[in-house]
Amino acid sequence: MGKQEIEMFRVAFLVAILCNFVGVSAGYISIFGPWFDSSPSTSSTPSPTSEPNGMARSRQHKYTITEEQLTAIRIEYIKNQILRKLRLKHKPSVSKAFLPKLVIESNSILPKVQDDSSNLYFDDFYGKTTQAVVFPYEDEAKCVRKVQYPSACLPFVLPKDVHASEVSTAELWVYKKADSEDIHNQTFIVSEIAHWDAKKSFQKTTPIYINQTTVTEGWLTIDVTQIVKNWLDNKSSLTHAINVACKTCSKDVGDSPISFKLNDKPFVVIHTHSQQKRTVHRRTKRHVNCYPGVTDCCRESLYISFADIGWDDWIISPSGYNAYFCKGSCNSATAKTLSASQHNSILQKVMYDPNRNSGNRLELTTCCAATQFQPLQLFYMDNNKTITSKILSNMIVETCGCM
Repeated sequence: MGKQEIEMFRVAFLVAILCNFVGVSAGYISIFGPWFDSSPSTSSTPSPTSEPNGMARSRQHKYTITEEQLTAIRIEYIKNQILRKLRLKHKPSVSKAFLPKLVIESNSILPKVQDDSSNLYFDDFYGKTTQAVVFPYEDEAKCVRKVQYPSACLPFVLPKDVHASEVSTAELWVYKKADSEDIHNQTFIVSEIAHWDAKKSFQKTTPIYINQTTVTEGWLTIDVTQIVKNWLDNKSSLTHAINVACKTCSKDVGDSPISFKLNDKPFVVIHTHSQQKRTVHRRTKRHVNCYPGVTDCCRESLYISFADIGWDDWIISPSGYNAYFCKGSCNSATAKTLSASQHNSILQKVMYDPNRNSGNRLELTTCCAATQFQPLQLFYMDNNKTITSKILSNMIVETCGCM
């Protein structure tokens, strides 16, 4: 790629950022001098100008950029925004293949998407965690030195960006194996494994849940809200362990009463208050969607398929979303009336103030840009194989206006 093409891509990317995914479907956009044309390339001859030589040379540059290239630039910008809002430098190197079907298919586990996302407004740049699904980092670990009953140890590493005050509920999901004594109720004892000293020389086991179940084989859910809050309050370590024992099972002491098969892996689901805390009601402006024949400022569809961009291996849901972008002219009176923004109105008043000297008035070229956004809810898996639901602010263009 030559210097001219690199410069074209750099400034075109800047155009996409400054104009909030503004499209260029016809004509030119001028940003700090260089010109871009999305129409077929035509010859250009410099026009006489009294501008300084450097600026004159800058305005003589004319590049051609196609709609396909603009779409690619917009998608790259959106990809970059998603990674930054998730505090990721690169997409995680993981696969959904190891996940239990319950996690990716059950309505009990999948986060509930807001029906009316127009009432959600998030001013924070980084995503807010609404749910986390944490798997043990080691299958069938042994963390109890003296085992009395068939048991299994589950060591967890909790997410760093979840705080105890944000946790609303936390549940441990385990899949109970069938047992010959299932004709009677089975008694399960769930305990926290910790240590009395900092060197972890003296172990202590604290029962946190005792329950009798009639389930012969299947999923058991155990409330571990308080213990998870205690763990998150303990800033010295995010690594903790739970021991699950079956007091009445007939299995050997060295056997596990719960399953670790692919579709039966145990996990902890943590729900937070983040989604409800930041919900506010705001007045939304009627958006004008683009349709054939419209040249004024409008909202155009831009569907991002995570499979098409190679992200469906770590993003569980949604499969894609419509980000939209703004395009069109702001020259007509109709466009200025229907899509004018408060920002533009204030600038117009300042610039055309009758008290301002006419020779000192600034030139303002309005740009069709996003004026309101909606958040995007993502359910994804990171490199620690923790599945997190986060709400990312300002990811869907809701309305466009002339700015």
